[in-house]
Amino acid sequence: MILADIYMRKIVFRILFVLISLLMIAACANMGFPTGGPKDEEPPHIKKSVPPINSLNFHGKKISIEFNELIQLKEASQKLVVSPPMNKKPSLVTKGKTLEILFEEELQPNTTYTLDFADAISDFNEGNVIQSFRFSFSTGTTVDSMQVSGHLFEADDLSPADGILVMLYDNLADSAFKTLVPMRMAKTDEKGYFSIHNVRPGKYRVYALDDNSNSYKFVNPGDRIAWLDSIIEPSYEYKNVLDSVSINVDSMTIDTVVYTEKLVYTPDSLLMFLFQEDYKQQFLVSNDRPEKAKLSFIFNRTLEKNLDIKVTGHDEMKDWMIMERSATNDTVVCWIRDSSLYNRDSISVTLRYPVKDSMQNVVDRIDTIAMYYFEKPVSKKKKRKKKGVKVEIPHLKIQNFTSKLNVYAANSFQLPSPAVKFNENAIHLYQMVDTIEQEVKFDLWQDSLNIRKYYILREWEPGGSYILTIDSAAIEDIYHHINFNEKKSFKVKELSDYGKIFIQLQSPGKNWLLQIINAKEAVVQQGYVPENGKIAFQYLTPGEYMLRIVVDENHNGKWDTGNYDEKLQPERLIYYPAKVSLRANWDMIIQDWVPQDFDIYKFSKQFRVPSSKKRR
Repeated sequence: MILADIYMRKIVFRILFVLISLLMIAACANMGFPTGGPKDEEPPHIKKSVPPINSLNFHGKKISIEFNELIQLKEASQKLVVSPPMNKKPSLVTKGKTLEILFEEELQPNTTYTLDFADAISDFNEGNVIQSFRFSFSTGTTVDSMQVSGHLFEADDLSPADGILVMLYDNLADSAFKTLVPMRMAKTDEKGYFSIHNVRPGKYRVYALDDNSNSYKFVNPGDRIAWLDSIIEPSYEYKNVLDSVSINVDSMTIDTVVYTEKLVYTPDSLLMFLFQEDYKQQFLVSNDRPEKAKLSFIFNRTLEKNLDIKVTGHDEMKDWMIMERSATNDTVVCWIRDSSLYNRDSISVTLRYPVKDSMQNVVDRIDTIAMYYFEKPVSKKKKRKKKGVKVEIPHLKIQNFTSKLNVYAANSFQLPSPAVKFNENAIHLYQMVDTIEQEVKFDLWQDSLNIRKYYILREWEPGGSYILTIDSAAIEDIYHHINFNEKKSFKVKELSDYGKIFIQLQSPGKNWLLQIINAKEAVVQQGYVPENGKIAFQYLTPGEYMLRIVVDENHNGKWDTGNYDEKLQPERLIYYPAKVSLRANWDMIIQDWVPQDFDIYKFSKQFRVPSSKKRR
């Protein structure tokens, strides 16, 4: 018994010993596990290159650049800019830590070349990017060292224009932009910033081009462009620049400000605005006959003058149709009056409208078009009438009436087809006063473009309730349909539903058009700033807005783009430097706006994204 007990104790002791040993081994293993060290956040840097950077008298076909770690290229063929431009971009080959640049054409003599990779090069493992990597060399005895820099913004909203070529021309003729390649160039980054390096002394014109044709010339009228009005002369100077340094005084570190002398290349703050010309040629997009009396014509852009349309072979026919136009005059609808004409399956019409020829002269174009309409056959099922089902009599229906009306707005209604008879005396307006209908006066106006639309105008009482009635047979359309009795109720919003903005502008300029812009960048209200700089906007729906000034040079009530041949820059924009949040029943007063102090760089950084991101 004693021996058995001793034997069991030995077994338990051995098991405990094994378990403790295993635990100690595991603990030692965990304590000694390698962590891998800190994460690499440094981009690659050059160890050596053949030839060296800024070397002279280079006439080779290959450049080899060795970095301190493995590298990779991302979108290098799109990002690489060679200045001056080459007909064939060099080939790029990566071999571990080495980048090889192979030229496929002869280099120009006595020329400084710049290879701008932007952010195309990064390390292979962590993806740390080398920002604004450039490599320069010269085929002559000197390296040109001047620089030109600045910013490029979209003219229509001041967002930074990124990925756009900015180019220097030493040929100062206006035609050079369209016929010659530039001497030097660079691309803008996400901030719209550009810096053109290795510029030789001289006089230059500066252009920007969204070069969709890859020609380095403004040959495609649809390309966005910009140009500087003045001629520049690159130079350099030494400026005293504020700098912060730390010094030790009695074992204490003190930060202090000192002036240091810095080499600055000028001009270094050029400001340019990218725009697209109004270049589209006029043409007819589509034509249609959706109803037997309705002919529809859609154009790709606004017609310069009203469309001339006749029945082919019947030029003497007058008043055969009623014309309706869209607000932008790019859609024209013709309503045929004569039933003997619109009951035909086919009608041939001749259109005359202005277009620009190859020399940009305005000439008339003539199109002859056959317009077809066939009645759809009525199925037998539709012919059968169910007992007790009331058959609807064709009649004229009143459409698009508003039941909740803004204080400042006119109510309106629209007809499905133009009226040939309209009895205004059969239309009545009533205001509800203590549950009693009291007839009130109003004005009735027909829209000059959309002839089927009618406006009811009156000075509305905020919060008031109204009723519009139209007597039966007051209106008859071209199909000889008449209306039934109509009774439409609507209510006007309370003044407490709106907000107001009162603005005092300091030193207002000439032709300043102040616009209230909503979150969708649409103009909600606008008005010209008077000489005293005071302007107010009321009846604004609560929400978030931006304020901007259009320097409206031609005083046409809108922002206009530029034109290179006419030497017209796009109209300038000035934004209020903060968004405006407007509440209901609240008056906002802005007195501190000095538009002359507008900081376009700060505004663009805070409120705009790069143009390429918007296009995605």
